[in-house]
Amino acid sequence: MESGRNRNGAGDPQIDKWMDWLNNSVGAIMFVNIRSAVLQTISTVNYMNWSDNNPLMAAKAFANQPQFWKDFSFIFNSSYLKERRGDLQLNVSENEIANAAKKGGVRGAISYLLNKGFVLTRIADSFAISNGGAALYRNRVNSYIKEGLSKKEAEQKAFIDFKEITEESQQSSRPDRISKEQAGGFGRVILAFANTPMQYTRLMKRATQDLINKRGDQKTNISKLIYYGAVQNFIFNALQQALFVLGFDSDEEKEKEKQKYINILDSMLDSILRGTGVAGSAVMVGKNFALDIIKRKEKPKPNLQDSAWKLLDISPPLDSKITKIRSALYTLEYQGDEIKKKGVTLNSPGAMAIGQTVSAFTNVPLDRIMRIYDNTRAAVASDTETWQRVALLLGWSTWELGIQKPKQKTKKKKSSIKTLKF
Repeated sequence: MESGRNRNGAGDPQIDKWMDWLNNSVGAIMFVNIRSAVLQTISTVNYMNWSDNNPLMAAKAFANQPQFWKDFSFIFNSSYLKERRGDLQLNVSENEIANAAKKGGVRGAISYLLNKGFVLTRIADSFAISNGGAALYRNRVNSYIKEGLSKKEAEQKAFIDFKEITEESQQSSRPDRISKEQAGGFGRVILAFANTPMQYTRLMKRATQDLINKRGDQKTNISKLIYYGAVQNFIFNALQQALFVLGFDSDEEKEKEKQKYINILDSMLDSILRGTGVAGSAVMVGKNFALDIIKRKEKPKPNLQDSAWKLLDISPPLDSKITKIRSALYTLEYQGDEIKKKGVTLNSPGAMAIGQTVSAFTNVPLDRIMRIYDNTRAAVASDTETWQRVALLLGWSTWELGIQKPKQKTKKKKSSIKTLKF
């Protein structure tokens, strides 16, 4: 709040360089990330309440199409959203990539590239805010006019309310919305991708405190706990893990279907734990480490030592880099003959291995480009179903959609390579 920066500390140049290198892993993951942009639109409903913008009033505002799209356009093109898009004020990591892009040299050039890669995310963010905020803004204006304010005063006050609700319920990098843990060096390594869970957990914590102390509207407080803790949490994780596949694939095994639901519930718990901060993230990692050991012990050859890789989940940016390197080395070891036969072409597994290595060490998102290419190639294949084409173009992977079975290993050695779910 005092410095206007979201990074605490002495500002040691050497530490800052390493922090920028690690932080840019977020940019490499989010580079032209279509799935992230799709999931971003879920937050449209965050603007509903039980008073002047309840579901009925929101529907009524939407029904007045000329006024709704006028308000949508006003919000989308407001200086507030232009600034939010331009400086990537979505969360802490993305805001710092935008700031680093203004620097010169190689680091500045890479940050500039990553900054431009957020184009879909920033558009989806503005769309969700404008779409959800348009009804709230119009209904709030009408409420203030009924209270006796002039139209101009009502519009000004309604827009201030809209901005505060946006900073509270959407991703935010505003210093007064960032905790000391998030701004500290320790939190920057551990709490990447935790901006939204932490904001939602704060809302649930405040609602719980209000219920206990009998403050505010009880129905509003209970609905916040149900919505942020269960409803939106489930929708996000269900879409993230492609639960919709079950509606199209009738051949899905019951055991796999059951496991998918278990994974979603586990991810929902992880979101809440990460939302409590560093301590919660540590508990989450310990839980997942223990569960992985239990799961492995049921196998004939458990390879329990590979469970140690689960501990890297404590730092998503670092985990991303290590996972990419391990995946590239695994490809070279198990598909080396195919790479020699095909050479390093776009259709060779060696291309992805190179992309992952370059991305891990330099943050240049070649692996993201390769993934987009692979998804597009799979989408235009003649044997791909229509719903699979749509899902592929929206960012879901072939293996998540059941398009291809995982390749059988040719050696006894087992892999614990993880798939990043961002």
